[in-house]
Amino acid sequence: MIEGLIIHLSNLLPIMRVQVPASVNVKELVSLLGLSPTRSENIKNRIYYFLSRIVSTNDNFELNQKNNGFRNVSSVHMRNVIGKKDYNYILDVLSDPTDSIIESNNSWQSSQGDGDVGFCKGYRLTQKYNTGEICYKTLPRKIRERIQRHTRDISEQCLVDVDYQFLLDQFGSHKFTFIPSVYNYILKFGNTLLSRVEKNNKYQRKIVLNLIGRWLYEVERIQESEPWCSVSARNHRIHSSLTNLNSKLRSFLLCDGQALWMIDVIASQPYILSTILSDRFINGIGEGYNLQTIYPEIIDELIDNGILMSLDTTYQENDFEYSSTITGTTSSYYVSDDTGGNDKETHSFPFPFMWSLFSDEADKESIDKYRGAPFKEDFYKDLILKSHIVSENIEEQREVLKNNMMYILFDDNKYHRNNAWSMLMFYEEYPGVNKWITRMHDSVGKSKLSYLLQRSESYLVLNVVSRLFHTKYPSVPIFSIHDSLHTYEEYLPDLERLIKENFYSITGIDVGVKIKPEKPNPEPKQEDVDEVWREIRPVRNKEKFEEVRNGVFSSNIERGAEFLGELIA
Repeated sequence: MIEGLIIHLSNLLPIMRVQVPASVNVKELVSLLGLSPTRSENIKNRIYYFLSRIVSTNDNFELNQKNNGFRNVSSVHMRNVIGKKDYNYILDVLSDPTDSIIESNNSWQSSQGDGDVGFCKGYRLTQKYNTGEICYKTLPRKIRERIQRHTRDISEQCLVDVDYQFLLDQFGSHKFTFIPSVYNYILKFGNTLLSRVEKNNKYQRKIVLNLIGRWLYEVERIQESEPWCSVSARNHRIHSSLTNLNSKLRSFLLCDGQALWMIDVIASQPYILSTILSDRFINGIGEGYNLQTIYPEIIDELIDNGILMSLDTTYQENDFEYSSTITGTTSSYYVSDDTGGNDKETHSFPFPFMWSLFSDEADKESIDKYRGAPFKEDFYKDLILKSHIVSENIEEQREVLKNNMMYILFDDNKYHRNNAWSMLMFYEEYPGVNKWITRMHDSVGKSKLSYLLQRSESYLVLNVVSRLFHTKYPSVPIFSIHDSLHTYEEYLPDLERLIKENFYSITGIDVGVKIKPEKPNPEPKQEDVDEVWREIRPVRNKEKFEEVRNGVFSSNIERGAEFLGELIA
């Protein structure tokens, strides 16, 4: 998906509307350049496109937090779209030292998008113009065609949008509102945080007001029937007003006047990892739960890096059922005949074992052991109880392990992997799986590994379960927030059945689910306030504030201050 573009409910049309900062009066800026009318119009639209690539909003600011708010822009892509001469001219205009609109980190990096060609430099709006307020501009056909021609993800984005159109349409088919007590909750939460501000510290106060302002923005935008939704071409997840809505506010949300309940896949990412560590996932061809369907772009790279070996023989996935038993270099399949019976056939593979060229039987046993872990029960607690690294408070340790699972999967820092207790615990129990993870980090990188797991999760949650549910109940809402699904309470038993039956039939591994009622409580929980305050408290000085200021918008501060009856310092 092109950074800065949002697919809105009212305009899944052949036009291109981009978000640009409302703080920048581009028309007035261009009028001062002394250009001809035609040249002015061209430069104005090119500036709109560039600004749409770097603007930070309440909906996207988290994407670049690790980069201090700078958004990497491919110079090759921009020059292809708006021309080398115009691109350099626009950068000069927007960087005018008398009133700089943008600033750069002057750090060149290899491009990770737009065709993976050339280099990127990071840009962001200066603090004066980083207000968080946006407006929409429609780009002319000529620029749109150039963007489509020179953007790698455009064709894939269109395919993904078509696949999940039934879920995107959900946002236009249902009306969202909030229980009025949501405002009491926000008020009490904000006042409690303000009471913790140390010696009226102006930086902590700004962070608190910004948070409350953002929550109000999220609620008001949904209340005013302006929800948005998009599908990522990279990880195939749906991003929307609901995924952005703070989890503490979701219990107050109503869909067509009714409360939504959530059903959550337990230990989703560890479970998904177990399902792709199989020859069934690797060898399947045709539409299905397999690498060819889910992430075909990565196959050649995996072969080139020795993670996979090319197959001499392929089998149509719909023609047979795989057994889950793998022994050495052969796997057994039960091939269906025309009468519905099963004839057992054994097929040899021209590579030692599944994904990697493992050197010993212990690696194979480790992966088989991992695939047999109790994912339908409590994977994290099971791992802790099997480890010698156990503290007295197992439940507390379980929460830490659960929160650290993303590091176990995606942290490529060798020092962390060899020393962090959660990493050591996982390595101790599943050394072969840990070996596979580190090899994936070294060969294709942690980002592509995360895309693989997220795409696989989306295939099961969205493409299979959500589609089946929607086909059966076309008028009933079904919304996803990553690995969880939301619908009305009365439909949860059937949704749970669809998840368990289809996950098992597709992967051969049982899955667990957890149902969470979204019951609103206007009184903020102590632990929730503590959690938020732990992030705010360290921001005591300008240096710390600079680290987070890209997500701090003057519009949020003003909105939050007015709501809480505070004066802005």
